[in-house]
Amino acid sequence: MAAPLLLALALPVALNIARGPDFGLSVHELRIVSLRDGGPAAVAGLVPGDRLATVGGSAVRSMAQYYAAMAAAASLEPLEVEVLRDGRPRTATLVPARPTRGSMIRHYSTWLTGLAFLAIGWWVLLQRGDLVARNFFALCFIFAFFLSDVPNHPNVTYMVVKDHLRTLMQYLLPAYFLRFFLLFPSPDRHVPRAATRRVQRLLLGPGLLLFAASAALEPVLRQPPGTAAHGLVQAASLVYALGFFLAGLVVFARRALRRDRPIRRTKMLVVLAGLAAGLLPFLAAMVLANVVPDTAEGPWPTLALSLVLVPVSFGLAILRYGALDAAFVVRVSLIYGLLTLLLVAAFFLVVVGLGTLLSRVFAVSAYPLLLIIAAGSSLAVQPLRRLVQDWIDHALYPARRVHRRTVAGLGDELAGLIELDDVVAALGGRLRELYRPDTFSVQLSPGPGLDFAAPDGSGGLAADSTLVQLLGRLRRPVFTEEAEDLLFTEDVDASSLRLLTRLGAVLLVPLVSGNRLVGFLCFGAKGGGALYTQEDLANLRGLALQVGSIIESRRLYRDVLEQERLEAELAVARDIQARLLPTAPLVTPAYAVAGRNVPCRAVGGDYFDYFLRENGHLALAIADVAGKGVPAALLMTTVCTVFRREAEGGDPPAAVVRRVNARVGERITPGRFVSFFFADLDPGGGLLSYCNAGMDPPVLLRPGSGHHQRLRKGGPVLGAAPDHPYREGALRLAAGDRLFLHTDGLTDERNPAGEFFDVERLLVAVEADLEAEPDKLLGRVFAAVDAFGGGSESDDKTAILLSIKELCGYRNDGPLFAQAGRDPVDTRGLPGAR
Repeated sequence: MAAPLLLALALPVALNIARGPDFGLSVHELRIVSLRDGGPAAVAGLVPGDRLATVGGSAVRSMAQYYAAMAAAASLEPLEVEVLRDGRPRTATLVPARPTRGSMIRHYSTWLTGLAFLAIGWWVLLQRGDLVARNFFALCFIFAFFLSDVPNHPNVTYMVVKDHLRTLMQYLLPAYFLRFFLLFPSPDRHVPRAATRRVQRLLLGPGLLLFAASAALEPVLRQPPGTAAHGLVQAASLVYALGFFLAGLVVFARRALRRDRPIRRTKMLVVLAGLAAGLLPFLAAMVLANVVPDTAEGPWPTLALSLVLVPVSFGLAILRYGALDAAFVVRVSLIYGLLTLLLVAAFFLVVVGLGTLLSRVFAVSAYPLLLIIAAGSSLAVQPLRRLVQDWIDHALYPARRVHRRTVAGLGDELAGLIELDDVVAALGGRLRELYRPDTFSVQLSPGPGLDFAAPDGSGGLAADSTLVQLLGRLRRPVFTEEAEDLLFTEDVDASSLRLLTRLGAVLLVPLVSGNRLVGFLCFGAKGGGALYTQEDLANLRGLALQVGSIIESRRLYRDVLEQERLEAELAVARDIQARLLPTAPLVTPAYAVAGRNVPCRAVGGDYFDYFLRENGHLALAIADVAGKGVPAALLMTTVCTVFRREAEGGDPPAAVVRRVNARVGERITPGRFVSFFFADLDPGGGLLSYCNAGMDPPVLLRPGSGHHQRLRKGGPVLGAAPDHPYREGALRLAAGDRLFLHTDGLTDERNPAGEFFDVERLLVAVEADLEAEPDKLLGRVFAAVDAFGGGSESDDKTAILLSIKELCGYRNDGPLFAQAGRDPVDTRGLPGAR
């Protein structure tokens, strides 16, 4: 709540920058400390050292009263003030001026910098949420509070509260500075987690005590400013601040200089570069403003925006796992540097050009236009970023595209192998060629709950070991250095550490199928002594999504062949297909979703899926492959593998379906096609985006509406036209809504009289008990279809039912939210769920 509240309070400040009065004076402890040459205060005869007695007819005895009186004088009307000079009162009338262009540039630059601090800190907190992220957010929030400010108000009590709040922030800043650097980029592995939390709490004590003492001096102890008590508190505050800041810098320097932690060292170097790039232009602008006063009205004050690079570098180091290699940092800098230049150029072009035209032709102010464009420009950032990134990759990094295609092609190569041993051998051989690691091994689990080992029996790690649990939770490549830090916070078992040491692993890549860890790849040091780059991690993560499903299917194939040799094809295919589909509902405080599939033979060509994407959104998919039996099931497996890889990120449904169509079109035989529907639900706001590729339109049932809404927008079936564009539909869901997705097997069911169980009958069956849980309601619907058809199985039958509960304020926090799996998942008790 703190971030949205500060953002809301900061917006009026931006409006006042352009239209607020400028009196040309600075005041501290009610004394005028400086005047702007030629400003209203200087013209009125005020001089530095004058003590304010009244402002606008109101007596001022504190800075809170002064700010309240100035807030009341928000117009451009003359303001009468009374000052004491050498003990004698003097009256002056200040005629305010509009803010100068230089003043507005300085204030807007500072305001935008504060807003950037708040946005970056908030984003890091939402993405990570641990102690490091919380302390980073607190630092960004404090800086944003001082830079963007909150508006003043004529109410004196309000100003007193604001003054106390600023004082509290000043006292807490050193504590959060030290708290952050004691943990950044990861906590010390040798300090127990309970001790870390205890130290973190104790560090807040001195600042809170000093704030309490400072706040109590005047109202409680009757100690006015300038007394010995005030001096003592100020001296203690100075010692406290210097001590905590110095301790934080020492901790940071010691970690930056350590050479036995190469991953951490790369992050420290990025942070140092961000500090230099952020602080040096800002300090240069300050020096220019003091040495050459004329520059204060030029473009130099905008260099304050360079301060944004400081939280950006820290946020990058916190959120990005693995080594922050120079190539990655340069590429990201090029992308966002060019993006910033384009946005700034477009912004000034529109503001200066259109603003000048409006001012001259229609005599209207350009400042409201400036604020509207500044707010609306955020809508163009994401699509423009993709264009800039694609252009830079194409122009400057052709090898990156080639390497990415090579790794993606490895997944296609493995998909063509049948035997598990052939898959593992080909995988190891090709990865050794690509990355040249000193050592490489594959650790696999022969089944759920069974220990992990290499195919030759070497290695060995219990399924309940902390390393297995960590990899199953992270589901991304992780360096051994980072894994060890995380393991030591979870009471690591000795077997996990022994395995890492014995294998000489530097990088671990989990292989996940569905919601189960089926194995992991262990890479030794990369050839030539280089670190694995961010590009390597991204490629390996994409490959692992394919390899996990391939290994699981091949393992099942081998196991079932050994057990059921007489019915090899059907038994294996049935088991593989069952593993590829969710087997339990997914339940959260915001929604519940369940699916059901009944093939007409041992295996079928229908497919459905639901899972949480990387951005926390819910993905829903349903497909119907033309045909029945084993051929349809094999094509369904291809669709499943391709779709899970393409949908893992946060791309919109139309883009995902377009890529799935292209990939499936390469593998499908002439005359075959697949009907497909994919939807993405944002549980935070209820926005459902979808793309329908030839499926029977899903039906939205709204309670009390009296009509059904069908989701048709999309394009042709998969495999018909590989290059065909797809449209995307969107609608807003609300509590009580039900979304019903089905294949034509339900409506094509016939009774003995030859009548179809058509859509109308199907919806009547669904609406008969809409309040039931999705899984139970689907069971009743399928029972009604079976009863209508007399128990005959004419076609594969598949359906999904999504029930919306309550969407307001709901947030997904990454890996703590389990995906659909073997058992019903209820996340209401998990951290981060609401």
